[in-house]
Amino acid sequence: MNIEEFNNEFLQFKDTAYRYAVALLHDSSAAEDATQDLYEKLWRRRLFIRRGRFKSLLLVSIRNICLDVLRHRSRERERIAAESTSIVFDDDSAKDDSTEGMAELARRLIRNLPEREREAMHLRDCEGLEFDEIAAITHQSEAAVRVAVSRARQKVKQQLLNIINNGQ
Repeated sequence: MNIEEFNNEFLQFKDTAYRYAVALLHDSSAAEDATQDLYEKLWRRRLFIRRGRFKSLLLVSIRNICLDVLRHRSRERERIAAESTSIVFDDDSAKDDSTEGMAELARRLIRNLPEREREAMHLRDCEGLEFDEIAAITHQSEAAVRVAVSRARQKVKQQLLNIINNGQ
């Protein structure tokens, strides 16, 4: 792939990769860094990249970078926990739910989903990918992806209904 083709392909899908990184990392700054790292890594390998399926390559690559970042964060948290006897966590539940919009409430519920379900739901509903594409990106079967998306949607729906009906 020549320089112009590479840049055109990357520019076409960079926003998708960024949104996916934000969904995985929950941090826009880290997602920007991950997207920049992705560009750099793919740039160095651009001569070996074939035309077509670039979007899948991009999403698999950003996923791997984000997983590395998450692993690093986890190791760092464990190291800090070992050094410290008491850790104070911020409590986001202290916010008044009545002042939050429904969109923010839904985002918060989605953030609390298990990683597999959250990732599958994001790729399907936010990025509009087909189940076979998601399966290839996440290294799961298509059936497993369908189940994960269905469960994620059902959990968010049920939790929203509970909050609306019961105020919980």
